[in-house]
Amino acid sequence: MFVRGTADDAPLKPQYLAQYKADLVRALRQGDPQGVDVLTDSNTLHCFAGMPRFVATPFQYEFINTPKETYIIVDKAVRHVFTDGRPWPPQDARWPLMIGRSRGHWEGGTLLIETINMRDDMWLDTTPLTVSTQATVFERLRRIDPNTIENQVTIRDPVKFTHDWSFTRQYVRRESTEWPDDPELCGGPEDRNPIVNGRVTTQVPSDLEPKK
Repeated sequence: MFVRGTADDAPLKPQYLAQYKADLVRALRQGDPQGVDVLTDSNTLHCFAGMPRFVATPFQYEFINTPKETYIIVDKAVRHVFTDGRPWPPQDARWPLMIGRSRGHWEGGTLLIETINMRDDMWLDTTPLTVSTQATVFERLRRIDPNTIENQVTIRDPVKFTHDWSFTRQYVRRESTEWPDDPELCGGPEDRNPIVNGRVTTQVPSDLEPKK
């Protein structure tokens, strides 16, 4: 969901900065039943955060390392980071994906990841900042103590950014006793928060029960 009162300082080119400011105003109307020209959070719309939001916004992470691939489980989604030296797919097979395509390699205890082919309509975090389909996300993941993994992130977007944008995130180990949720459903009758006329609505459990 959109977090009111927040904005990013990404190095946007003037035309994209103007669009971002306009989108911030539209996002304010997401919960307004009388709002017009509403902009709905892509995570709410698709029930999927995607990249680069997976690294820019806190989630629950699990890391599984194998000789040829690292699996990064983000809530209920899986990032496949191939470390076997494979080339990128041919150009005619590089269509944009919500999760992008990732490959990487190890330098000692640091995993370097490069992600391309991301969609241009997925919010980067809890504000309506998006990157173009030409953007690349670079990550440097390393353990800085027994319970903390640091991720140094750089986003390069020659279309929207004037220069590379970097930030750092830290993931702290937590022991959870909770059962994971099922993947959410978007758009169907089982959707708990369906989008109606561009606005998020809420259904109480009784609304989802079969009618007799």
